[in-house]
Amino acid sequence: MWNQFNKVNVAFTNRIAETADAKNKIQIHLAKTLQEIFQTEMTIEAIKKAIRDKSAFLKVAQTRLDERTRRPNIELCRDMAQLRLVNEVYEVDDTIQTLQQRLREAEDTLQSLVHTKATLEHDLAVKANSLYIDQEKCMGMRKSFPNTLRLVGFC
Repeated sequence: MWNQFNKVNVAFTNRIAETADAKNKIQIHLAKTLQEIFQTEMTIEAIKKAIRDKSAFLKVAQTRLDERTRRPNIELCRDMAQLRLVNEVYEVDDTIQTLQQRLREAEDTLQSLVHTKATLEHDLAVKANSLYIDQEKCMGMRKSFPNTLRLVGFC
């Protein structure tokens, strides 16, 4: 009987160690996820700033192009300056579209990371509860070997 009691305690202790190890791994993964969330948020802010900056250039180029088409007493012509302005508008607009695509991808990544964070926090809470039950409740009852009367069922 004593031998069985010890085997169960050893198995229980091993299971507690495995659960604690799993909890530590989840905590490490959660810390990495939080770092990635921070980096992704910084990337999103940088992309938004780049879009704002490029939008100003686009407005300037569009205004120049518009003013060039409204010159009084001058014929409209497609000279090198006109072609460069048109190309500049297309290039800046293309750059803004690319930045907006990157922004959407970064926001999708952020949503995925936030979902992963929530899942990890839930898993961490479950592991912490399991450890509490195993260590405090179950092992607390198993600290001492029950006496003979208790084993027989008289107490």
